[in-house]
Amino acid sequence: MQGLRQFKRSLDLNKYYFIVLPLVIFDLLSKFLAKQFLIKDYFILNKQVGLELTYNTGIAWGFFSGHARYTLILSLGVLIWLIREITINNESESTFPLYLILSGALGNIIERTYGLLIGNNGKVTDFFVLGPIPNFNIADALISIGLAYLIYTELRSVTK
Repeated sequence: MQGLRQFKRSLDLNKYYFIVLPLVIFDLLSKFLAKQFLIKDYFILNKQVGLELTYNTGIAWGFFSGHARYTLILSLGVLIWLIREITINNESESTFPLYLILSGALGNIIERTYGLLIGNNGKVTDFFVLGPIPNFNIADALISIGLAYLIYTELRSVTK
């Protein structure tokens, strides 16, 4: 029981809700709006940048496509790891990028779980087009930005 109390004290839930919850809501709302209103594709710069509604059952870059149940299990494992890392690194410089990654992971996990429950094979909505990068969504962007920022903070701490 004492371990649970220590875990609760080490995890700043106010910061968690203040950062993660709005980002997850923004991601889920953007996916809902894309499915409702993105009837045709919109491109600029010779079809290199734009909006195009697609669906993905895999994870980053389409890996494990067609295996949504496995990607959900993998994502839940990453989610547990993220919460553990946030708990351990509370108030360190690497906490903020972990919150970004957590927000993106939660957004995609919620949509994938809902998709599996309603029978759409756990598809995640993607709609941003940026050059040769596979279509992505807000959650994917949060994960990518968080990872880049985490790598930056780790490299910066090594050089100090």
